[in-house]
Amino acid sequence: MAALFRSSSSPYAIFVYLLLIHIVRSLHNVSIQFIPPAVERGHDVMIYCHYNLDGAPMLSVKWYRGSHEFYRYSPGMIPRTQTFPFFGLNVDLSVSNATQVFLRDVGFNLSGNLSCEVTTDGPSFKTALVSKRIVVVELPKSKPIIVTDKDKYDPGDTLIANCTSPASKPAASLTFSLNNTQIDSPETMKYSTSNFLQLSRLTVTLKLDQSHFKDGRKLLLQCTALINTLYNQTSELLLPIKSTEPVPEKVTSPSLGWQVTSSINCSTMIAASVLLWNVFR
Repeated sequence: MAALFRSSSSPYAIFVYLLLIHIVRSLHNVSIQFIPPAVERGHDVMIYCHYNLDGAPMLSVKWYRGSHEFYRYSPGMIPRTQTFPFFGLNVDLSVSNATQVFLRDVGFNLSGNLSCEVTTDGPSFKTALVSKRIVVVELPKSKPIIVTDKDKYDPGDTLIANCTSPASKPAASLTFSLNNTQIDSPETMKYSTSNFLQLSRLTVTLKLDQSHFKDGRKLLLQCTALINTLYNQTSELLLPIKSTEPVPEKVTSPSLGWQVTSSINCSTMIAASVLLWNVFR
């Protein structure tokens, strides 16, 4: 092209050269952005198509989910904006325009590739198409739940613990830690539930020795649930050592139907007996 320009200095050659430069540069820097990057089911998301026309006139901006067009902006048409039905995809036209589309109450079927196609008007009629994957998620409704086979442990005991994260999509990955040190464990098990969700569960079995006990008296058991960078929740369970913790005696009265917990030691009972003997003798 530069050689063509050098070979001729006619006004026509200069015009053609400048026109070609304009056509090449007229549409560039096309990209897609989602806010938020991953959206929860039933929530809203704004999708942006960024581009630089470099002075070229716009013909249209089209949005696709997969191969299905669901939104179009054409400045030369009346009306400028159009929507095309797609199940579970609701466009709010009041806040959608040439660079952004607002989607309300999204469903799982939105997950997949979204594409933005930008086309300039004559004389270049240049088109650029970019795609980006969007993920619709449902996060767990609560923290993970830890269940152990015992309430208290001694060195030499075997700890068996389960951690369950409520149903979500995608399923949470689980890890166990003991006193802030991760425990080697098998892969998280995932079980399908209703509404296309998955429940996560992890079981660990660990032979305990004295080094496992924090300050020699207790265990701090932790379970962490992760879903990419979207969700990070940890539950904790403090488990005391059996040999240093008195176990209260539970006394149940069948006639009264209530329970009394007694922790009176032997010396207290003797003192009470002496006091009563002195009063009633």
